[in-house]
Amino acid sequence: MSGLELFVDEIEGRMHAVVVKKTVINDLYVDSLNKACGWGSIFLGRVVKLDKKLDCAIVDLGNGLTGFLPAKHIYLPGGDHSESRSGLSDLVKNGQMLIVQVKAEAKDASHSENLKMPRLTTQIYIMGHHLVYCPMSNPVTMSRSIERGDVLSMTAGLAAKGGWILHDHAESEDIGILSEEAHKLLAEWQVLMGMQAESGKEPALLKGGPNAFARAMLDFGANGFNHIHAGGRAAFDQITKWCEKYDPPLATSKRLRLFKPEKPMQKLFDIHDIYGELGELQDSRVELPGGGSIIIDTTHACTIIDVNQGGADSVIAANTEAVAESARQCRLRNISGAILIDFIGMAERPARVKISEAAEAAFSHDPARAQVHGFTRLGILEITRKRRAAGYAEKIKG
Repeated sequence: MSGLELFVDEIEGRMHAVVVKKTVINDLYVDSLNKACGWGSIFLGRVVKLDKKLDCAIVDLGNGLTGFLPAKHIYLPGGDHSESRSGLSDLVKNGQMLIVQVKAEAKDASHSENLKMPRLTTQIYIMGHHLVYCPMSNPVTMSRSIERGDVLSMTAGLAAKGGWILHDHAESEDIGILSEEAHKLLAEWQVLMGMQAESGKEPALLKGGPNAFARAMLDFGANGFNHIHAGGRAAFDQITKWCEKYDPPLATSKRLRLFKPEKPMQKLFDIHDIYGELGELQDSRVELPGGGSIIIDTTHACTIIDVNQGGADSVIAANTEAVAESARQCRLRNISGAILIDFIGMAERPARVKISEAAEAAFSHDPARAQVHGFTRLGILEITRKRRAAGYAEKIKG
């Protein structure tokens, strides 16, 4: 068994999916129940402006929403996908209708700027539980992670252009289940194409992105959790609906549980003091078990994490604990972009090597594909982390 438990409940109009390991929150997914432009959402959009200075197109998504489509993320059927392809104006035109997907959610900007638009791509991903279909890939491609000959034969035999990605958690899944899901994803793409034809020249949402619970399942897999706990009937029904579509046996399994309070007014997140940990995510200071601490300061340009020895027995102990906790806080707070960690006493090369290796290990299983770049000349560790959904602080604002 994985030792992981998934707790799903609604708090103040937001779905929270909390991954817990040995009573400690390991990962966190949060979404507004009425989100309009979440990660993975697919739109039929209209190009309304070409900005050659930024090398991007501004796309009207409908209902007052606009998105930012960089030229490097424009992939069209039969087009040139190389780095040396022609300029923006040769890729798209003003007024052109495109199917686009949200690659990264909108981001809060500085006081002198408006809300930064969501980043879009025309490289569409139709996400299933085990497989992802990439209809715009040209020519037919397979994920490098697909090493099973039966999966390669199955996908190659489908009457469809594009590429396929096999999720890590599905590496040993039965080929019959994978084949069934592949056909469902192809059918879903055909439905979206039909919706595009019906929409005509009007921008519209074609398919919402995966919610907080679904993203947890994408990252960990249905078998990644010992149990899935729903805090109320609404959450339980959503989970059951997802299971019926992607993993029917789980829908009736004892691993899926509806929370039953043992005392009046008790909530699911009272277990393991999840409420308390969620509240601490709004604090800049995080205490370490050995007596040290880290201070997290997020700016519009980057996030700085400062390590303090405090009451820790040694600098090594404080730095070692800070590595693991920094990686966990980046996942829980969904910190993205440039991350700079100022450890204690990083003048000597052996200490830097040790901390770099520890950071590589701590961030290695991050679903957001964090990358450790090494130390600067000032002894600060540089890390970058891909943005998908908005950060926790942005999610709970307002």
